[in-house]
Amino acid sequence: MRKVRRPPRIPKSLAKNSDRWTKELMDAIAEGKRNGTKVPERLYDRYKKDDVLNALKLMYGDKIFTYCCYCESIISDVSYEQIEHRMPKRKTLDKYPEKTFEWGNLHLACAKCNGHKGNKYDEKYPILDAVIDDIEQHLSFKVNPSCGVLRETLSKHGITTVEHADLNRDALCIARQKVFLESMDAIMKIRELKKDPKVHTAKKALRDRCNGEHGSLIKFSMTKFGIW
Repeated sequence: MRKVRRPPRIPKSLAKNSDRWTKELMDAIAEGKRNGTKVPERLYDRYKKDDVLNALKLMYGDKIFTYCCYCESIISDVSYEQIEHRMPKRKTLDKYPEKTFEWGNLHLACAKCNGHKGNKYDEKYPILDAVIDDIEQHLSFKVNPSCGVLRETLSKHGITTVEHADLNRDALCIARQKVFLESMDAIMKIRELKKDPKVHTAKKALRDRCNGEHGSLIKFSMTKFGIW
């Protein structure tokens, strides 16, 4: 998980319709509670618009791939992109449905992180927000030769994030290890170059990767070895 910038312009479908959609959803929930009827699924799913998805792809992607807001994996490697509600729209009928169409509550996630998180939400120590929170204050990395690279928790918010998104699942730790070893190989070559002019280009190439797959791990490694 790494910090990202949310596009300032709200997608047109949300800007135009979110207030009405929210009112209709909340009215249906209230009616359902009175009459014991089920809220139509279509009233929850109106955020699934192309312009919303494209804005989130811009927020969590580059010219080639999109990355999960939680695990930083290339989403196409594991699943299709899913629009993620940080504050789940169905925690209970009394909380969070009003956040269903709120632009600031929407992120992009892979199916594995989103599926594991489900409707979990810790109100006291909520899962981190990649736009608002300083991720490095809450999460770091721990290299374990036997099981890969773990997400190390530095705060209770970090614990919530790792647990709710299952950020230390086995396959993910091994995937991080591959990126870590590749970045360390590049870092060692940079250190060997010392004051060679080629260092400038080599550092830039590695920094550019910090915006991609497991980019926060690459930045962590560069910082740890003093070449950031």
